Amino acid sequence: MKSQVNSKPKILVVDDEPDNLDLLYRTFYRDYKVLRATSGPAALDLLAQEGEVSVIISDQRMPIMSGTEFLSLTATQYPDIIRIILTGYTDVEDLVEAINAGKVFKYVTKPWEAEDLKAVVRQALDTHNVLKARTRELTRTLRQESLLNTVTNTIRSALDYRQILQAIVDTVGHMLEVDVCLLRPFQEEQLVDEGFIYQRVLREEGQGDAQTKKQSETASSLEESSPLKETAVQPTVFPKEFLEEYLNGDNQINFPSIPSSLLAQTVWETREVQIIHDVAGDERIQGETSELKQRTVAFANANICSSLVVPLICQQELMAVLALHQCYQPRIWGKEEVQLVLMVADQAALALSQAYAYEQVRALAKREGLINTITTAIRSSLDPQDIFAAITHQLGQALQVDGCVLSLWTEEDEFVHCVGLYDNSQHPEINRTPAQDNNLSTYNDLFDRELPDSQAPIQNNPILQELLRTHEPVIITDMSDCPSAIQGFDLPLKMPARSLMVVPLLADGKCIGSITLREGSKARRWISSDIELAKAVAAQAAIAVQQSRLYQTTREQAERLLQLDKQKTEFFQNISHEFRTPITLIQGPLESAVGSGEGLSHAQSAIALRNSRRLLRLVNQLLDLQRLDAGRMQPNFRPCDLVEFVSQIVESFRPYCEKKELHLVTQLGECPAVYLDMEKFDKVIYNLLSNAMKFTPEGGTISIRDYL
Repeated sequence: MKSQVNSKPKILVVDDEPDNLDLLYRTFYRDYKVLRATSGPAALDLLAQEGEVSVIISDQRMPIMSGTEFLSLTATQYPDIIRIILTGYTDVEDLVEAINAGKVFKYVTKPWEAEDLKAVVRQALDTHNVLKARTRELTRTLRQESLLNTVTNTIRSALDYRQILQAIVDTVGHMLEVDVCLLRPFQEEQLVDEGFIYQRVLREEGQGDAQTKKQSETASSLEESSPLKETAVQPTVFPKEFLEEYLNGDNQINFPSIPSSLLAQTVWETREVQIIHDVAGDERIQGETSELKQRTVAFANANICSSLVVPLICQQELMAVLALHQCYQPRIWGKEEVQLVLMVADQAALALSQAYAYEQVRALAKREGLINTITTAIRSSLDPQDIFAAITHQLGQALQVDGCVLSLWTEEDEFVHCVGLYDNSQHPEINRTPAQDNNLSTYNDLFDRELPDSQAPIQNNPILQELLRTHEPVIITDMSDCPSAIQGFDLPLKMPARSLMVVPLLADGKCIGSITLREGSKARRWISSDIELAKAVAAQAAIAVQQSRLYQTTREQAERLLQLDKQKTEFFQNISHEFRTPITLIQGPLESAVGSGEGLSHAQSAIALRNSRRLLRLVNQLLDLQRLDAGRMQPNFRPCDLVEFVSQIVESFRPYCEKKELHLVTQLGECPAVYLDMEKFDKVIYNLLSNAMKFTPEGGTISIRDYL
């Protein structure tokens, strides 16, 4: 941008006679800035230094180069200059040829009248102004068309809003020749940290032509840079003569790049166009509030002198804010420039709205894909460890976090139990898509270690208590801004956390666990799509927990049924053994009586009767099983002569022992009466003697003795 020190129109007079030059100078110097040259080559050098002039008055007959030859050279390089020729020709044909060759506006014959010449120059100046206005309008129209075409082509060729926004700032910054063009999207009711920047860096002196070089920072994170401080960046101060040379186009300066963190403070939320010709003293920049003070420091450190801040609005919704900055010298923003930027802003807002809609659809598809993957994982495995490992890994990969922890706990528990863990720092080599991870055996080698429990009691954990109270996710953008109690939030493996999102697992209106997502080294602003995805996964995880517990309960019931079946088999084996013993003891006397052809003796009859009664008791005991299952079976203790009771049982086994050639020896002393459940004690003695006869070899001895 050049500064016009003198507002007078410039005219160039060329004549090889000094008197004529002096006369022309004295005729026009009051109303015009008059440049003088004594020859065509000298005039060309002067034009190269001064740039365009409004009118050239040249003599025709000059040494080295004639007037028409000189004017024909200027016609190509400076087409808007109005050319007047002074001639003494009297031959009309020669004069017409000279005028056509030099593209002369008018000719003036020598000698001339001063007033007539002034009138011709005024007419030439009016013509020049009309041509300049038309040229400016045509240039503006072409620039507008070019800019809109570029923006439109970018919108049509890319659906990624980051590419669209970066192309917009690059194009606008280059077309309008501003030092900085910055755009910050507006989401979640605030300007996001992601910014798109164009900076113009001029070539150093002596590098040839005056082309500029563009420096673009695509989707730079404005938050990651160091925070703005008054002493962080000092404004660059150039000598006055350097700036004047730059502004007049005589020299180029290599301006330093402005940090992103500084530029972030030069854009603010607005729904109105902010046209700032000079930031010095402007109430939108200067003020006593902390925000305005910070903005003042940012503008001063960035050497910004003029700004144009334009909101991008689509359907009454603010989509982003675009800022154009001119550094080191104030700039008057023209009406045409503002209108052009507004047209671009309308197109950009529409494109951004479409891109956001596309991003939302893609995020929804990604979310549904992840949910389907997790659902498939839940259905394809009955191992809870594999399911929980798959959930944490899939969610951690989808949200690109440093860690994801799935924990089970309830309000009644003392500590949190970690059942699933994804740690990107431990396993950075896993970067498969969810569709590639349907086979849960993939995680076996990574998650087979024992997962640690949290050592912080649940009752003393403010984050978990907030989950229990609200049943809603707890979002922490930066732990360093939180109270010390929250900063001490305990994670498995003592993993460091800068940002946290803790989502509850809900079942039947109660909290049964949580999913914790963390960023270890940088603060992260969790957007709504992140939160909704985590909540959806948490709902699936709660189903997986319930399914796991149901599976565990079912498996335990199956094991109990198997145990009961085994016990039933053993019971029937035992009861069969119990039945065989009295039947055998009854069968012995009967076989003896049949073998001898005589009736039963009294002793044999007593044995048969006693064992038949025992067999009846066994049948009664089977009928008592129902009472035993119902818990209504009670022992029946009665006083008993232990020696007589045992002796009767032993005698019932004696015929069978004699048949097997076993020696049955009793050594029972006197014993006081004892209280026994006679039926159950009878069963115990019968079982002992039955097993003894079964496992004692032929010729062996079975001894029964008491120890009192």
